[in-house]
Amino acid sequence: MSAPSWVLVLDGTACEGHGICALIAPGRVHLDRFGYADVSPTPLRDAAELARARRAVRACPAGALSLTARPGDTRGARRS
Repeated sequence: MSAPSWVLVLDGTACEGHGICALIAPGRVHLDRFGYADVSPTPLRDAAELARARRAVRACPAGALSLTARPGDTRGARRS
């Protein structure tokens, strides 16, 4: 089994539309037409992207962002 992958998660009910996250992690976070965050659900690709996501989580004044570890890719693994 490979290492876990990380996913940036948004609590849309907590988002206040400050937009700081989109400035810090523009490849991961986009703002909708009302200025609220929309986060890509795909796993973070590399260490640099993970570092930007961590900075965005820390910078969110509303605490609407978090990082979640998902189990590593097990495609092709055999079940016993």
